[in-house]
Amino acid sequence: MEGETFIKSRWYHTWWGITLAGFGGLLAALVIVVAVTTIIYWWQIKHGKLSSLQERFGNGFTASGKSGGATKIDRAKLETLDDPFLGRPGAPIVIVEFIDFKCPNCKAAAPIIHQVADRYGSKVKIVVRDFPAESLHPGATYLSELAYCAGQQKHFWQMHDVLYDNQDTLPEVLAPEDIQALADRAGVDAAALSLCAKSAEAIRKVKNNYFAGLSFGVRGTPTFFINGQKVEGVVPFEEWEKYLDKVE
Repeated sequence: MEGETFIKSRWYHTWWGITLAGFGGLLAALVIVVAVTTIIYWWQIKHGKLSSLQERFGNGFTASGKSGGATKIDRAKLETLDDPFLGRPGAPIVIVEFIDFKCPNCKAAAPIIHQVADRYGSKVKIVVRDFPAESLHPGATYLSELAYCAGQQKHFWQMHDVLYDNQDTLPEVLAPEDIQALADRAGVDAAALSLCAKSAEAIRKVKNNYFAGLSFGVRGTPTFFINGQKVEGVVPFEEWEKYLDKVE
């Protein structure tokens, strides 16, 4: 008789039934959370909310192991006037990118930034600043100094692209013939480039950018600040497009 009573018990009164019901409830809650998060993300992108870019694209990012503690960004100090830029001075959207010429994620971001400047040049000003993670990428600081010195010859962007195009083959320590080859490809004078890269001015400029990055909370590269709001990692062009299409 006791066996018959057990068999006739409702399934949700059994231990396995209670366990199954609990698991089902957790699964339903998870589905609801995912759905709500997706809707929020869609709304933020649709309305140009930058935090969603950070949440979604923080993976294409090389952390340097150091970080600053900035909580409030002084845009006047962040958006420098003496660093190279693409786009329009006085544009409503100012994008500051901290880069490392030996960072693979920066290399991936470089053509996207050119695309953004080409498509939205009237809406954006894209400023590039140095953040060479020497502990991760030995020799990166010297490449930043070379790029700065190419800029002194009005060819920063040419050197910027040459350094990324040749990132995988550049040695840690550049020989004179390596500098000559880079100079030829970027269209600059090699002797002047090499001399400038050893100057106190070039060394100070790159160092100042690096420590400025730390003060703004930069943890690695690429790190973007869009009108002062930080976004870490490679952002696909399609997401820049969704955001910038909303900007008048």
